[in-house]
Amino acid sequence: MTLFALAVLSVSELIYLYTGFALAGDISRLTVCAVCLCVIPKFTLREWALGAMAVGLAVGVWLYKPSADAIYYGLDRAAFFGAFIYLITLLKEAAIRSPSVLELGHYLTNQPPGRRYFATAIGGHFLGVLLNFGAVSLLAPLIQRGARAEPIVTAADEKRAQIREQRQISALLRGFSWMILWSPTALTQAVLFSTLPGVDLLTVSSLGGIAAIIMILIGRAEERFRWRHIVITRPPTLLHFPKRSAFNLLMVCVFLIGSTYLIVYVVDVSTARALMLMAPLVMIGWVLAQNTGLRLGHSLLAAGQALSGIFRGSAGPLASNTYALATAGFIGETAAHLAPVHYMAEHANLDQIPAWLFLVSLPLLISICGQVALSPLMVVVFLSAIMRELPALPADPSHIVFAMGAGWALSMTASPNATATILISGTCGIPPTTLTWRWNGVYALLCFIAFSAMFYVITGGQ
Repeated sequence: MTLFALAVLSVSELIYLYTGFALAGDISRLTVCAVCLCVIPKFTLREWALGAMAVGLAVGVWLYKPSADAIYYGLDRAAFFGAFIYLITLLKEAAIRSPSVLELGHYLTNQPPGRRYFATAIGGHFLGVLLNFGAVSLLAPLIQRGARAEPIVTAADEKRAQIREQRQISALLRGFSWMILWSPTALTQAVLFSTLPGVDLLTVSSLGGIAAIIMILIGRAEERFRWRHIVITRPPTLLHFPKRSAFNLLMVCVFLIGSTYLIVYVVDVSTARALMLMAPLVMIGWVLAQNTGLRLGHSLLAAGQALSGIFRGSAGPLASNTYALATAGFIGETAAHLAPVHYMAEHANLDQIPAWLFLVSLPLLISICGQVALSPLMVVVFLSAIMRELPALPADPSHIVFAMGAGWALSMTASPNATATILISGTCGIPPTTLTWRWNGVYALLCFIAFSAMFYVITGGQ
């Protein structure tokens, strides 16, 4: 039933996005609710809280503004985000079955100490393009296993293992988080580029790529300073670079991104919409390619079995992700409809403050909200709804989108409630507050300062 609901949601949402067929939109709204119902047996306290908030806001909207329009719009957001995360995450299911990905993961997590930070951070960054949050799920256990590969007999052995684990997992989290600033496969792109009109894709992606390089370098500098007194006693692990695996993965990335932007150019749709169409097709092609060593009949049979296993086996976990993102989108939209947005926009007086200072306030607000379990998605959708009501934006819309993306990325290393943090915590058994406040709190502060300087520069100090 869950798989059927996810399939109907995905197909109907794609039809609605590409054709505007009203019936398909109605079906997608109904099926996103059906997906939510399917995952109720697996609810934890977090899911119950999200569900209660969504229902409460829907009732509030109906009582305050007795019209179904606001609820329909919230369900549209929910269906779009839910279908997006499901279709994109299917790539992860093909990736974790790929020998090339596993070989590269092993190579990245077994580098000599001098290269380990950049190998893990940059590897996690680019693997995140294909695997999304699956990159941290794949690499974190490999890191922990490698850090504790040597016999632990004394307290000194345990201390060395803990330091290796902290340094590599921090590098992974830091490198991965900045992927969302530019990668077309990141959920942020689907959210941010649909929030405000007049956003230039090239500007945001270029700023995001530059920021990612700067933040990874800052991370390496902070790591070297923090561990400057540590003497490395472990002999270097020399591995041959898996050229064939790297080439295979590069071809998948090139085809995915190239075909996505071809659709953007030819059909004139957003990057997120194009990616939603291409991701499952690339996933199917990837699985077929993984079985090409067999005879044609056996190859097709093996690929069919693999695809069946992917769709059936991933339905439960991916439905939970779909629920989380869909409810977050619904909450953000309905909260914006329920809040006195016109009043807030009218009395905000944002034109009285410099553009760079306004941009600085966005990541600060998103990061603070993340400390109290408010998803960046909810905050971004809510803030966007307010800004759409402003008579004039206080900064360039592309810069605003970049600033909100920066806040979203910062929450990965600053907020114990961020998705990547929760995934690593669940996989490795490390408390989320340790991963963020203790291990990466100073780093997040340095990155915020660097972003503030970037905002000042790109606005010309205005």
